[in-house]
Amino acid sequence: MLKLRTLLLVMVLAVVAAACAADDSADETATGASETATEAAMDEEMTEEATAADSSTICDADGLVAAVESGPEDGTLAGMADDPVGTAASSNPVLTTLVTAVSEAGLVDTLNSAEALTVFAPTDCAFANFDQATLEAALADPTGLLTTVLGFHVIAGEQIASADLSGEYETFTGETITIDGTSVAGQAEIVVPDIQTANATVHLIDTVLVPPSVSGAAGDEAMTDDAMTDEAMTEETTDAAAADSTTVCDTDAIVAAVQGGQSEGTLEGMADDPVATAASNNPVLTTLVTAVGAAGLGDTLNSAEALTVFAPTDCAFAALDADTLQAALDDPSGLLTQVLGLHVIVGERIASADLSGEYETFTGETITIDGTTVAGQAEIVVPDIQTANATVHLIDSVLLPSS
Repeated sequence: MLKLRTLLLVMVLAVVAAACAADDSADETATGASETATEAAMDEEMTEEATAADSSTICDADGLVAAVESGPEDGTLAGMADDPVGTAASSNPVLTTLVTAVSEAGLVDTLNSAEALTVFAPTDCAFANFDQATLEAALADPTGLLTTVLGFHVIAGEQIASADLSGEYETFTGETITIDGTSVAGQAEIVVPDIQTANATVHLIDTVLVPPSVSGAAGDEAMTDDAMTDEAMTEETTDAAAADSTTVCDTDAIVAAVQGGQSEGTLEGMADDPVATAASNNPVLTTLVTAVGAAGLGDTLNSAEALTVFAPTDCAFAALDADTLQAALDDPSGLLTQVLGLHVIVGERIASADLSGEYETFTGETITIDGTTVAGQAEIVVPDIQTANATVHLIDSVLLPSS
């Protein structure tokens, strides 16, 4: 035993001596390794950010799965199971265009409240490869063409696994869709099947489906080339105004843009729908609608009995620090919900003439209203817009909570 201990002691001393002798070399190696590790971490972070920002180029199954699994936990294949489909999709990094379209069509509540659905979800890559004139025409007609197109991607009443998909099915809008193996309607392929949400089975597909009522039965052209050109020019003009809503900032311009849009989004038309749905039809609230959808607050706002909402316009969001906005969008159930909640007073509909003093907001923080000034940060530019359950005041800045 003594010999063994002596041998061990000699070995330890030898190792220590060798370490001391190579100390300078080791320091240089360690420093180099640390710098290499730091650079690798930065490269990896930059790669992840580039991948997230470039979701329209992620098209194959392996790339899609990798992007989804490296994104927000709520949007992973396992994480989506916790939320209803409209909310679950909003957390998925390769479904951002679909989420925007569903929000624009005011279908989030409908999808979330359904008992059982099968959804064929086009990826951002699918939308990037879709005819852009058709996409713009659909986005310009959210309750008409857009709803028709999106509805063709949904089978209501059952959650169907990919292994059981075969034959003809009636879609959400009443049209028939044919599934043959992984081929959907003869137009798209299922690339990532069987993603479970709380109320739906979702299959990611590589192409946006166009229903027969839009494309024409058996592939016939629905319109002549001249008619399509005329419509595309009309839609291009409409979309140019909508796409430039970030520059519509003063009261007169905002009112003109709102009144010149679709009837459901006008000052009078918004009165027919609950606030989240009404906002989705308003051409100067597109960023707010996207943020509400990302935070999963559409149902909460629509189901409230009475609200007062200070709604930042697209111009207000454009003026917000981009890093702050991105940080909020990256944390939908935390920072984003906290920011959006500061814009909502629950339990009462308060006209602008009666706004004065301190009010508790949706998230429990207090805001002070002094005339047309909200929280010392924003001015009301268009007051007293009525929806079915809220009084909405358009404001020129995004409110940021003190916390």
